[in-house]
Amino acid sequence: MARGTRIFYASDIHGSERCFLKFLGAAKFYGARVLILGGDITGKVVVPLIHRGTGYEANFLGRMHRVESAEEIEALEKAIRFNGFYPVRLEPDEYEAISADELRQSELFRELVLASLRRWVELAEERLKGLGVRCFVNPGNDDEFFVDEVLGESDYVENMDGGVARIDEEHEMVVVGYSNQTPFDSPREMPEEELERHIVALAEQLETPHRAVFTLHVPPYGTGLDHAPLLRDGQVVTRGGHTVMTPVGSTAVRRAIEQFQPLLGLHGHVHESRGARRLGKTLCINPGSEYGEGVLHGAIVNLARDKVQGYQLVTA
Repeated sequence: MARGTRIFYASDIHGSERCFLKFLGAAKFYGARVLILGGDITGKVVVPLIHRGTGYEANFLGRMHRVESAEEIEALEKAIRFNGFYPVRLEPDEYEAISADELRQSELFRELVLASLRRWVELAEERLKGLGVRCFVNPGNDDEFFVDEVLGESDYVENMDGGVARIDEEHEMVVVGYSNQTPFDSPREMPEEELERHIVALAEQLETPHRAVFTLHVPPYGTGLDHAPLLRDGQVVTRGGHTVMTPVGSTAVRRAIEQFQPLLGLHGHVHESRGARRLGKTLCINPGSEYGEGVLHGAIVNLARDKVQGYQLVTA
């Protein structure tokens, strides 16, 4: 492996199809042999297109849209998907019935997310399978557990959350999508003590921990890769007209990295803290996220046998 392995890493695209397509394109554009999408892959919002007369109406990005032709409808649905939302066409009575029934809302959301992920997996297989590129897509703390169902259906796209993978002859990877506890009670959270036990149990399976990649969704605490707005009673705290930032990363992640000192830590979770920091011998990277603007932030990392040859934070 004299030439090393080039990784492209991104995280926190929250359902943005535009960002996912850019993620797939990174293999050819940057010459990456390993693609890793490190969590928070699904969106959170359904946008109904309600049938009215000869067309459809939808409240999207704070504006009411009226579309009639097949081309207009498809263009609006594409714009909704590209921004990380899920379009669905409904008759007025369907819309009213679903709006009044939380169970039906949950069922519809699940159905739309699964359909979107299946389309993404098909796109990954179509565009990458013949290129000799590894493609890892791992859930994060905001992703419901049912996404594993779709990711597990593919014989190409790899979901290694809670596991250890060998990414080439010299380097193994530990993957953990869980975060420490947050104010938002997201689906995949653990208390710090439990999270540390989980990470350590995986790391102890490694043959050569000092050559490993730790793809841990939440960044290590107090590294500058984990600064997010301070919340008080659910509200962002400001001082002197400026948002007060505070570290929200994981002490468990930090302790595990300090203990095992892998080559590389790949993180996400905190969109505002794009950057790279050293934690002992480990290079830790958070590429940040601006998925709502259709912008994909990522990191290119070149791995040699016993070192990171170089890295670059990129934007697409």
